Amino acid sequence: MQYVISVARLGSFSKAADECAADQSTVSQQIKTFEDRMNVEIFDRTSIPITVTPAGKEIVEQCEKIVVQVDEMIAPFKKKRLL
Repeated sequence: MQYVISVARLGSFSKAADECAADQSTVSQQIKTFEDRMNVEIFDRTSIPITVTPAGKEIVEQCEKIVVQVDEMIAPFKKKRLL
């Protein structure tokens, strides 16, 4: 989900890969797998910069919410480990 969010924000698979410390091919493959599972195209790859499709906008918003929820869920556990 972080890959989806990063590509949407940066408009580039390679920039998102750099930000996520991943290979561009990994980011591209993971997003393609996600799109196939959802049966929806999240990004319009024909434009530069890459843009989010109308259906993809909803998916990106949901990914952002999920990432925030997961971060909030694990935050107390991270604090406990630091003590």
